[in-house]
Amino acid sequence: MSAQAIFFGPEALPLFGWLHGLGRARQDVGVVLCSPWGREEVSAHHSLRQWALRLSDAGWPCIRFDYVGEGDSAGHPLQDGSVDAWVQSVCSAADELKQRAGVSSLCFIGIRSGVAIASLAAQGRDDILGLIAVAPVIKGRGFVRELTALHAATNKRSDDKAPQGVFQSGGYVMSLPTRDALSAIDLTQLPAAPAPHVLILDRDDMPASSAWSDALQAAGANVAQQSLPGYVGMMADPHHAVAPQAMIDASLNWLAGTVRPLAAQGGPAAKAAHVVLPQEDHRARVPVSGLAGAMVHEQAMVLPGVPAFGILTTHVSDTVRSGHAILLLNAGSTRRIGSSRMSVEQARKWAAQGHVVLRLDLAGVGDSEVRPGRPLNMSYPNEAMLDVRAAVEFLRHMQGVSHVHACGLCSGAYHALKAARDGMPLASITLINPLVYFNAEGLTLDDELDLSPRKVHSAAASYKAAATSMDKWIKLFKGQVHVSVLLKVFAKRMGMAAGVRFRELARAVHWPLTDDLGTELRHLTARGVHVQFVFSQGDPGEIMLREMAGGVLGTLQRKGQVGVRVIAGADHVFTDLGLRRDMLAYLDQVMAELTMVNPTQAVVHARPLTAQSS
Repeated sequence: MSAQAIFFGPEALPLFGWLHGLGRARQDVGVVLCSPWGREEVSAHHSLRQWALRLSDAGWPCIRFDYVGEGDSAGHPLQDGSVDAWVQSVCSAADELKQRAGVSSLCFIGIRSGVAIASLAAQGRDDILGLIAVAPVIKGRGFVRELTALHAATNKRSDDKAPQGVFQSGGYVMSLPTRDALSAIDLTQLPAAPAPHVLILDRDDMPASSAWSDALQAAGANVAQQSLPGYVGMMADPHHAVAPQAMIDASLNWLAGTVRPLAAQGGPAAKAAHVVLPQEDHRARVPVSGLAGAMVHEQAMVLPGVPAFGILTTHVSDTVRSGHAILLLNAGSTRRIGSSRMSVEQARKWAAQGHVVLRLDLAGVGDSEVRPGRPLNMSYPNEAMLDVRAAVEFLRHMQGVSHVHACGLCSGAYHALKAARDGMPLASITLINPLVYFNAEGLTLDDELDLSPRKVHSAAASYKAAATSMDKWIKLFKGQVHVSVLLKVFAKRMGMAAGVRFRELARAVHWPLTDDLGTELRHLTARGVHVQFVFSQGDPGEIMLREMAGGVLGTLQRKGQVGVRVIAGADHVFTDLGLRRDMLAYLDQVMAELTMVNPTQAVVHARPLTAQSS
């Protein structure tokens, strides 16, 4: 097996990562991949995985991992995350790779802020032969300014409800002391070069700086610097992310030409200590952030019969089981951690209450293998129901639960709805900001204006908001607005409105309809499936639901079989921490009612989660 999931590091806060190429080492050197932070890490995950696969194929054993408080690792960024903790995470990963792969020397590969963290981790170590710095963050102050600008551009709220001492950017958080420590980093002022050999791979769409290169050379390092394409594609949204092949090729060539000859001087590669990891390495006891003393088990696994990878979270005691399981599905092509890592925190909280929770990557998404002949990173893969069915069967038969609840945001909401519609034994489905209700298989989320209902509703809302803007009217009269597109949207919107009236009439006379949301909801609730919708106010899916379900929606709401909750001020993925917490608290309430489990049961008294003190 070329890649194996592993929990490692400190027992109190275990880290999660992937080991690649064990037993394939051609020289006595391994590679540690250090990810960027926050939103950039979510985008770059695909590229880091492809990088690791290429490295292992070329004979370089490597590890990629999540920092403490990030990704699938234990901890919470406001309590356990700090620059020092991230540095220690790199050191733990480096030591783990040396032990597992049987190598004595290492090379670090960092992306963006990962370069800064790797450079700090290399200080004082004598086993680092090389550093590959991809679009490096050299001065933390400028990077923090970028993060601040990103938050200002994406924050829709004027009354930020975030706790005191929290820095937000792109839906991810750190404490103010961590922000300040990150801002204080300046790689040009390090006491020693991070490695004797450094390759700097700058992005080709911005001017490169020689300041760090000059400082490294002054410190005695051998430095090579190139500007290459690929950065923009690597940092695109996950469903558009493309691995930077030119940068990967350059790193492999540099390793072969610079690092391998140095490693060869130390003799042949050592034999790996462990090629196939024992089962216990795929499991860990993880503390539940915000719940003092609460612990859960997490297990990395591939579902039987399908190439779907997931993390199973359960209570530490097998005797504490509620009989309920919750299946969390991908939001778009974001891996199983969920947008802003919300799935990780929610899974651990629910598992502490006795539920079994599976966070799943559909095939071709995240860390799941792609099916032969299918593309990577599809948000609505054609074979998604194969993976969902395998997950439901696993939870029911191998975990012994009697009720399975499916939950997802965006495309995950669609897959949950379709699974229920296909007759899978689900007790409930929770649909957060669905954008499509029918026939989404194979759909790609691009930026081109089509005339699908979701795009028409989004465009119509934009035009409605623009109607009060004098600038927009001036652009219209100057011919700077595509009038033909506006007219097409208007015509389509009128046709959709007429279709709503027709469907209401057809339902009234019991005329059979195809792809009718009202009829589908009626069928689902008649089978005992509870349906819960959660929307950000103004999200296109809410308008589509009310129009496509018609009067049936109100009837089912009054019966308590369908719920609809709207979160004012939130964006599509609940980027704002305060609003995200409001939404998750509502999910806690819904799940408590569906499972008849008090959210405070099976856990020790909760304490509020706030930022660490300086």
